[in-house]
Amino acid sequence: MRRMTKTPQAYWSPTVASEALDLTLSRWIAISLLALAALVAMTCGSGLAAQYGNPQFLVETDWLTQHLTDRNLRIVDMRNNPEEYASGHIPGAVYLAMNQTRMALKEPGFILPPDYEIEETLGQLGITAETMVVVYDDLGGLNASRLFFTLDYIGHEKMALLNGGLTEWVAEGHGLSKEVPRVAKTAYVARTQTRRVASARWIVANLGKPNVGLVDARSPKEFRGEDVRAKRGGHIPGAINIEWTEHLTDEKTLKPADELAALYARAGVTKDKTVVAYCQTMHRGALSYFTLRLLGYHDVRGYDRSWSEWGNDPRLPVER
Repeated sequence: MRRMTKTPQAYWSPTVASEALDLTLSRWIAISLLALAALVAMTCGSGLAAQYGNPQFLVETDWLTQHLTDRNLRIVDMRNNPEEYASGHIPGAVYLAMNQTRMALKEPGFILPPDYEIEETLGQLGITAETMVVVYDDLGGLNASRLFFTLDYIGHEKMALLNGGLTEWVAEGHGLSKEVPRVAKTAYVARTQTRRVASARWIVANLGKPNVGLVDARSPKEFRGEDVRAKRGGHIPGAINIEWTEHLTDEKTLKPADELAALYARAGVTKDKTVVAYCQTMHRGALSYFTLRLLGYHDVRGYDRSWSEWGNDPRLPVER
């Protein structure tokens, strides 16, 4: 196309219009890219796992470093050995033993403590309904998830696991403290959510229903009945086996949201179902429970008696 000669009387030409359009489009793209970059930076900087359905339930180490001095923050160390806590923990963290989140029974297994005991435990930690509770361990969230399950049961809303726990914290070069914080006791009031717990009776009444899914977090050998840890081996009829370790990377952080979503989708565990997680004692199952809640599943329940009850009760059906 021949370029038109620009004269004071001729300001418009197809070429000039095209160049102007290209310039406008380039500016628009540049502005859009800058806005997108700012959004990504803001999302990553928040330390929240934005791709998950409930990203508020998982925080990264950078988020925690920025909020260590928040007045309404309570960090809870749930490593197995209290001596490890004494030798060094995340600054401001208090210690909670695993067995303070559950009650041992005379028969094999555990159960959630009575509400008043949970209230007493949380009160001793200085936690109120408005406290943001961040829990960590060094097991990929295995212990921390049990406290998450307990908090969910009593209606606490502001809670999260630290992604990667103390392992990730130390790997990124963050410091530890030996100082035990002084905590003012509070009067916690539970708002019990009984729908977060499934009993054996409830499961039996709903076996085979298409809108109910059962997730067994034990090992494949336990699931198949080859590794027997009760009077009977096997699994609850209709359950699918997703071992708890399947949720974690080699660094003991949670796998990306798309990988976890695909894991459950392949197993037919969809968000329109009521999903019950269990294992031997609702320890490993608690990580499955947490992961499902993190992904945005709405009706998730934990069978806190798990196989320690089911496998020892001859009246309950078993599948191998």
